[in-house]
Amino acid sequence: MSNIVSLILALILLGGLAAAAVFLRSYRDRLTRQFGQGPLHIKGSLHLGDGSRLVLVDIEGTMVACGVGRNGVGAIEVIHPQTNEMAEK
Repeated sequence: MSNIVSLILALILLGGLAAAAVFLRSYRDRLTRQFGQGPLHIKGSLHLGDGSRLVLVDIEGTMVACGVGRNGVGAIEVIHPQTNEMAEK
């Protein structure tokens, strides 16, 4: 009798863990957006084919265009924020 109760409790525990994993995986982007307010924000992404993407990232006001592929990530262009002095000239 004790073995059956232990088995049922273990199955309930594993089912709860599996349900939590599915929930967190499906709502990962929303949770990250809501609670992950750090200095890095992905502004957009463009799929180029063959597993490659072009990603525009905002890091504390500096925009970085990155190439993301199977061999890694590389910065293509860094766009620094304009100050008022530069905009007036």
